[in-house]
Amino acid sequence: MNLGNCRIVNGKRQHYFAYRSFQPEFEAIKRFASVGLETICFFPGNTDNSLGQPYAQYPAVWRWYNAYDFGSLDQQIADLKGTGKDRNFICMVDLNSPEWLSRQLSLAHESGDSFTHLSEALANPRWKEATMQYLKDFLAYCEAHHADCIRAYVLVCGHTDEWFDHNGEICGLHKERAYRQWRMERGLPPQAPPSALAMNSPEYDGLLFDPATSSGVLEYRRFCNELVGNAICEFAKATREAIRPEAEIGVFYGYVMTRLGAAESGHCAYEKVVQSPDIDFFISPGSYGDRAMGGGGGWLGCSGTEKLAGKIHMHECDQRTHTHNRALTPYVSLNVPHWENTAEDLAGIKREFSLALTKRASLWWFDMWGGFYQEPVLFDTFRQMKEIYDSYIDLPAVNMEETALIVDVDGLYYFDQRSPRQSETQQSVRRKLNRLGAPFESYCFNDIPKIPNLDRIKFVIFMCQWEITPEKAEILKSYILNNDRVILWLYAPGLSDGKTLDPERIKRWTGVSQDTAGLAVREMGNWSSAFLRTPAALTPAMLKSLAAKAHVHLYTDAEIPVYADGHFLAVHAKEGEKITLHLKEKYTLVTELFTGKTVAENSDCIEWKFSAPESALFKLNKNM
Repeated sequence: MNLGNCRIVNGKRQHYFAYRSFQPEFEAIKRFASVGLETICFFPGNTDNSLGQPYAQYPAVWRWYNAYDFGSLDQQIADLKGTGKDRNFICMVDLNSPEWLSRQLSLAHESGDSFTHLSEALANPRWKEATMQYLKDFLAYCEAHHADCIRAYVLVCGHTDEWFDHNGEICGLHKERAYRQWRMERGLPPQAPPSALAMNSPEYDGLLFDPATSSGVLEYRRFCNELVGNAICEFAKATREAIRPEAEIGVFYGYVMTRLGAAESGHCAYEKVVQSPDIDFFISPGSYGDRAMGGGGGWLGCSGTEKLAGKIHMHECDQRTHTHNRALTPYVSLNVPHWENTAEDLAGIKREFSLALTKRASLWWFDMWGGFYQEPVLFDTFRQMKEIYDSYIDLPAVNMEETALIVDVDGLYYFDQRSPRQSETQQSVRRKLNRLGAPFESYCFNDIPKIPNLDRIKFVIFMCQWEITPEKAEILKSYILNNDRVILWLYAPGLSDGKTLDPERIKRWTGVSQDTAGLAVREMGNWSSAFLRTPAALTPAMLKSLAAKAHVHLYTDAEIPVYADGHFLAVHAKEGEKITLHLKEKYTLVTELFTGKTVAENSDCIEWKFSAPESALFKLNKNM
């Protein structure tokens, strides 16, 4: 793990157990403070959200070129400090275009609305210059007047402030100039950006593009993603130069585990951005595809990738409780999936907390539009969580995962962006893997040579490995295709060598034809190949069977989420049932931390009767 660029305070990495809301939820802040939570994320926004409503409830700070209402910022901080002593803050920095800037640029026939046209704005020198100046002036003011209480800055831009670029099909003058320059720098022949029709006309199976005939589509998508990634790094570098050495920088980025992380959204420069020496933590909400009871959640980036880069993840817990506020205004309301009652709320927040703790992540409770956290029993649990977090978050993690989920970001460029089948591969696979009954880790393909103690990984899942270049083939042969591992390939592994598509290549990696129906398992020498052409057909039972063949330690026969490291074991279940948990070794004492119950002594087995639903967090001790 690379720790060379990490901020160290008092000899430790910084972790955050924090609260966030779009609303001035002062009473909720006081309730959280009463259970020991003092870190608040606030947002002095200048822009409107995707529903056309203001993000911030305070006047905009950025009023015109080089003109600011810093009194609004001061008032927001003063109001937050007024909720009690010892407050410290994470400040979100709104880099999106205020309406006046969008209008000014449109008068010059230029796109300047970064919320709706991020890559267009990033390619516009006038937008870039004005926004960079605002960033520097905003940070200078914060550091001069509020350095005593701001611990970190989060740089936000693009759609929903998560650096989403949903307009790759649109290419104006500045962006086309930048694209032509990008091609020239890479020795590519001059070429105009592809049409919107071309970008939605995949050649293979109605899903994937062929680099032999659609190289322009793949190259243009890569350009758009690099435009976003380079801008994040540039803004982060400017921020690092303007703030105290101990202050941290965070960013919402790297959503490669979900459809929103596809090339159309600008998140495929993840592997470059995660290596930025100026960024300390990456933020993503809990998975929207698996947050109901019985689900395993998880964040949208690759946690293993971020660990290898020495980054801390910030887990955004924005799952709606049954008390969440649905009304944004008297006219605008949201009807979205949510937990149904207090029992689900408790099981849900315990599950999300346990995931963060076992991954040694930061987390904030995102009370999005208010009302998420109201009942006293939740705050009793938050008090427990804060005590547990403070006691154990600095324990060195001991990796226990024997299963790895590999994401090849290059493969995401091949996807038809509008195909509903995309989610079959990205979201569906992780959702089913969450029910393996054993922990797993996720990595980007290029991390493979850097995975620590790689021999412990017995079961490897490639969910989008349709591109296997000669270089990637060498990595697979050198690091993966050995040690009696079981490899699960999904859909069309090796279909592309980076230059053309050829279904005949698939058999080289799977041992069977692409037309093979159902799950096919073949011995391939010193490793076993499992191939499933249709990812949607994958089941937790299939995964359990393959993991058992690979001699992965399964903690339970039940199809439930399990999080574990060498110090903790956490499980979540929707149904009330008695479950046996098989530990990897004998422990002298096992305690369930939420109840304080001793559940095992000198044993490698736990018997636990679940309520319906429930999440349990066990502390594993080898010494009394």
